Amino acid sequence: MVSLPCSIITNVLSVPYVSANLPSDIINDIFARLPVKSLVRFRCVSKSMFALLQSKKFIKKHLDRAMQIDPNLILRTDFKLFAVDDEQWSKARKLKVPFGLCLEKVEVSGSCHGLLCISDQRCNEDIYLFNPSTGVYRKLPPPEFDVPTIETTCFTSLGFGFHGGENDYKVLRSIFLYDKPFEDIDSYQCEARIYSLTTDKWKKIGDVPFHISTRAAVCIADRYFIWKASRGFGRRMSILVVAFDMDKEEFNEVGKPEVSDPTSCQIEVGVMNEQFSIFHMWRGERVEIWAMKEFGVKESWKKMIVIGPQMMMDPNYMFLKPLYMKKNGEILMEKGEGKLVVYQPQQQIVNDFTAIRRAPRWFFLYTYVGSLVSPFTDGPETA
Repeated sequence: MVSLPCSIITNVLSVPYVSANLPSDIINDIFARLPVKSLVRFRCVSKSMFALLQSKKFIKKHLDRAMQIDPNLILRTDFKLFAVDDEQWSKARKLKVPFGLCLEKVEVSGSCHGLLCISDQRCNEDIYLFNPSTGVYRKLPPPEFDVPTIETTCFTSLGFGFHGGENDYKVLRSIFLYDKPFEDIDSYQCEARIYSLTTDKWKKIGDVPFHISTRAAVCIADRYFIWKASRGFGRRMSILVVAFDMDKEEFNEVGKPEVSDPTSCQIEVGVMNEQFSIFHMWRGERVEIWAMKEFGVKESWKKMIVIGPQMMMDPNYMFLKPLYMKKNGEILMEKGEGKLVVYQPQQQIVNDFTAIRRAPRWFFLYTYVGSLVSPFTDGPETA
């Protein structure tokens, strides 16, 4: 996506003859290439400009273009959020979070189409959808659970994403009540409810047949929430990958790829190159990135990248965790809280990531696209 200087657009708008003779589709195309910060300023130029920037068709066009380039970054500490929204990922700025004082500790539970799902780390009871590019936010109504949400005895998890089948944004919240110490974890009480942005209501979807062990889900294919999970207790515990199908509103296990020495590696789930991926990480040894070419088909797993022991630069950290694959194929990876490296597959080298100016000393990292999507509307207009 090409970024045009704001001065060019200002000159176009200030010359009535020029702007009046430009076809509307060309004007729309020019504006769709601009960053959100510029577009927000142009809302007050005229009523027609305001109407254009509020239209679903334009918001969808701008979103599509924004998703063709590398996203922005969010850096999270326990109490603050920082945005890194320049193309070089070189400078952080503290985000003004209007509801920040309402949260004891900040948790980012998902990012979709420029919206962040933000909640309180304690029990994820106060949930907000927030567009960091526009500053617009919405607090969700509290879900009513049959399972008591006691901070010291429950574990909660959230999933946030877009459901293409209903053209709607959804939030799924699950609760596990740890009220039976030293018993089989499968016997613990659990429950899940799903929220629809269109209806602004929560709906009960019943018990969760797995123990979800990650606080935030990965959303893939505009249909599935995916978590790392477990079954059993103690030595009989097995690590699983589970998905919630928003079409069928049911949980299912996702078959994992077969790897050598699976018991000694740690796994994480994520998205690489728009495909559902599993990262197998052996401490101080190697990282394998597997991608599922056809979701739900175990035979479609393919090993995409192996980062070998010769790439492990520092013996003091445990794992290299993949975070994001850039459009040029480079992989941004984490080697500790707030410590990043970049892996270049063609050269097979790992380099320290250039320091982000004004970034906190430690942080958790997330990605988001700059968009005009509002948490007060349903999904973007479909083609």
